[in-house]
Amino acid sequence: MSERATGRKTAARKATARKPTRRRSTDPSPPPEVAQERDLEERSIPFSTVSIMRVVFAVAGALLLLYSLYILRSVLVLVFVAAFLAVGIDPAVSKLEARGLKRGAAVALIIAGIVVFIVGFFAAVVPPLVTQVTSFATDLPEYVQDIAESNPRIRDYVRDNDVAEKLREATEDAPAKIAGSIGGVLGVAGSVLSSIFRVVTIIVLTIYFSSSLARIREGGLMLVPRSKRARVKELLDPILEKIGGYIAGNIIISLIAGSLAFIFLTIAGVPFPVALALWVAIADLLPLVGATLGAIPAVIVAFFVSAPVGLAALVYFVLYQQVENYLIAPRVMTKAVDLSPAAVLLAALSGAALLGFVGALMAIPAAAAVKLIVYEVVHPHVEES
Repeated sequence: MSERATGRKTAARKATARKPTRRRSTDPSPPPEVAQERDLEERSIPFSTVSIMRVVFAVAGALLLLYSLYILRSVLVLVFVAAFLAVGIDPAVSKLEARGLKRGAAVALIIAGIVVFIVGFFAAVVPPLVTQVTSFATDLPEYVQDIAESNPRIRDYVRDNDVAEKLREATEDAPAKIAGSIGGVLGVAGSVLSSIFRVVTIIVLTIYFSSSLARIREGGLMLVPRSKRARVKELLDPILEKIGGYIAGNIIISLIAGSLAFIFLTIAGVPFPVALALWVAIADLLPLVGATLGAIPAVIVAFFVSAPVGLAALVYFVLYQQVENYLIAPRVMTKAVDLSPAAVLLAALSGAALLGFVGALMAIPAAAAVKLIVYEVVHPHVEES
């Protein structure tokens, strides 16, 4: 019996030892508000002096970079335009390479053609313009006298105020006044030299960029992470093709517009057909409104010939605008740029507001590139998410 009692006591002690002992907490749990504040304090990151200095230097560096870009904006515009032109003439350079020419010779040939066109334009426009302005200034008193003889009121006003004699004196003294204004002459000369310098800079940069376009492209791709390089290359190639296709198509349309305008102006007997046709070709580079801008000087000169010739010129350019918009441009530009007319107009206006004539030319392929990126990158990402 004693052994059984001892075993029972031992089992009872083991069971008692297995039961968890409940200890009363001496620290009561804090209120929820205090616990939340403690949690926020634990999660908060203290701002040290080093962190503040890093933020200050980062902001100062960003401001310095933006200010440097603002100071260099004119140079950056020239570089951007030259790169754009290099990409634009690349299809023509590639075709000449395929026919056996070296890339340097092909680039030189195309640039020489562009330079000849620019020089020919000024050679055709400037001398007749100077001659006509001089002739108009010399004959202006006689024009006023002829108009006065046809209207009694104008004749009395011209006679009483001696308008014809005052105009004659003003036109005779104009060369001396212009020569005496040294500041004005120097200002005009400075503007002309600055424009020539910009054009020469763009031509030189275009030659460099076009000659080494493949290396520039490969070097740019090397800056992209290896995992994304293939995808960026798939997007970059169509973008460059669209830019080159747009410029080539736009030049073709402009040459068609200028050639047809020259034929019409020559048949109609309008003076200075070469200069007017070159202006039509240059203005036609602008999307949508280029043909209209190019037609305005030609129509005005045609009306000076006679009213029927002016009306014929007006009808011709209106009809040609419709033919270009609905027949020529869609066939030439469909593969290059797939944009709605509203998008084309908005892009052209935005580009003209930023960079003027050059911006209007570059805005259309830029908008096409943005559309390609949106359809190839943004839309699939949105659909997946």
